[in-house]
Amino acid sequence: MPSKVFALVCSGDREVALEVGLVYPLNAAKKGWMDEVKVIFFGPSEKVVASDAEVQARVKEILEQGVEVLACKWCADRMGITEKLEAAGIKVVYVGSVISDLLKEGWASLTF
Repeated sequence: MPSKVFALVCSGDREVALEVGLVYPLNAAKKGWMDEVKVIFFGPSEKVVASDAEVQARVKEILEQGVEVLACKWCADRMGITEKLEAAGIKVVYVGSVISDLLKEGWASLTF
């Protein structure tokens, strides 16, 4: 059975994103710890990634490893940052059903 994990990054604290929330997904993909890895930004973390160049650079590294990176469209639209997230290479979609489907499909989840 393939190993699959998604990291749900919610914290508005940039250190959470830089020190744990984006480190594990990057290493899991780069080092082959998991077969499939996804990152989902949800809520306050979306503001961090939209406004922080260092976080955006880490997201770019993750994307280069073939990891799908998503952000919540509902949240991004409310915060007026949808275009900034899309410019960073992030897919901005309604993530509620995505998260539900991943859980139903047996994906492991990590929340930061």
